[in-house]
Formats: sequence, structure tokens, C-alpha cells
Amino acid sequence: MKTFKNFLLTALMMLGSVALKAQSTEPMYFVVETMKSNPEKTAEYVKMETDVWKKIHMERVKRGLISSWTLYQVVSPSGTANDYDYITVTAIQGFNKLENSYGTLFDEIEKILGKADYDKAMSAGNLRDLTSTTICQGLDFVASAPNNINSAKYLVVNYMKVKDANDAAYENLEMKYIKPMHAEMMKTGGRSAWGLYKRVMPGGEDGVFNYTTVDFYNTWADINKNGDYQKAATKLFPKENLSALSKQLLDVRTLSKNEIWLTIAGTN
Repeated sequence: MKTFKNFLLTALMMLGSVALKAQSTEPMYFVVETMKSNPEKTAEYVKMETDVWKKIHMERVKRGLISSWTLYQVVSPSGTANDYDYITVTAIQGFNKLENSYGTLFDEIEKILGKADYDKAMSAGNLRDLTSTTICQGLDFVASAPNNINSAKYLVVNYMKVKDANDAAYENLEMKYIKPMHAEMMKTGGRSAWGLYKRVMPGGEDGVFNYTTVDFYNTWADINKNGDYQKAATKLFPKENLSALSKQLLDVRTLSKNEIWLTIAGTN
């Protein structure tokens, strides 16, 4: 959900569901916006997103401005002390589209929605606060089957802190070793997909994270069925020193926190 005044670049992790994957010659970017709903109007806020703003996002997809849009509820951690309880993720193909991913829709929004829904859309600020906007680039992705992207009900989003000097080493470890292990373990259930994402805006080392990995699950029970890491690693990399690889990973990145997101609605 966006407001006209504080929408940044119309441009996270991490996340129907969004595919969170770079799939073509142009990278896929993900505009991740965190929302804090008014506790007394949470149901009204969700209804506005799913019944009103989703129409706009569907039109954006139709016009080729974005690839998808998804609304998530943060189910863990939860509570009034959290800075946000809902998240929208907008997938946009290519960096240049980040500049104006609404096209001319702002000039047409009342005509598209009708007066009643237009008024509801413009009341967003009364129902929730937009607390942050982050843009991430999809670096790598693997799924047990193509349709598992859109069927994922839960996402476990892992926020990683990596020093700039370790970027290349961290990405190599995730893509060369961790990704194949996840693909192997998917054969026996648990995750339906896995993705790696890098924060590109805002840049720098400030903040809780600069990378995320996202685990996709079709059911809540699947979250507890991640498979045997040791068995997968031994099968795939029999000549590697697995203890040394594990230490390398721990040395280059810190797991700052993780969250569980529930898919509420989307354009897919």
C-alpha cells in the first residue's frame, strides 16, 4: 500500500506470494515496505489493501509496470512493541522501472477505482503508518517445482549482516554451497523454495541487515521439516571440509534476526 507523499522511489526481503527471484537478463528488484496498522482499525486496513489497492496493483501488472505485488502479515515476532505488523513486497523487473512504477496511474486512479474506493484509498494514512521502504535485488533462487513459488503460504525471512569487504565471499558461499543443499533437502519436503537477496537501497553498512535469505513453505507444519543439513552436505560435497565451510560462513555473516510472514493477498 502506498501514499502519494511519502512513497520513496516508488520502488526489503523477502516474502498469493511474490517469487523473489531474478529470472531474466534484467535483475529483479523488490520494494519492501513495512506498515504499522492502527490497532483499532487493523481489519479495515487489511480490507482496504485487499479490496481497493489490489485493484491498482493489478493494473500496474497489466501495464507492465511491475511483475507482482503481495501483502504479508508478520506473525512472528508479534505484539504492540513491534515497529510493523504488515509488509508489502512489489517485484519490479529492471532498475529503471524503479523510478516511476506507477506510470500515469496517479492521474487515473479515481476513474479506475470510482469515487467511493478512491476515498478509501486516500484514507490510508488513518489506518496505518508506512514505517520503512527498502529495495533489494534478487541474487539467486531455487524451487522444488515452478508453481511452488505462488503456492507458498509462509515465508521465513532471515536478515543477515555482512561487512562490505565480505560481500563476494558471502555470496559465493550461499550460492555455491547453501543453495544446492536446500535444493537437495527440498526433495524430502520442508521448504518449497529458497532465495538470496541483497539490499541496494538504502546502501551502506548501517541497519540490521544488508542481505536476506528467504525460505518458502506451503504449510505451517513444513517449517519444522527442514531436512538433514549434514546428510545433504556430505552427499553433495564429499571432499570438502564441512567444518571449515561452516566456520567460513559464520565468519563472514551474522544472522541478525528472522521473521515469519503469512501471505494475505497478492496479484499472482
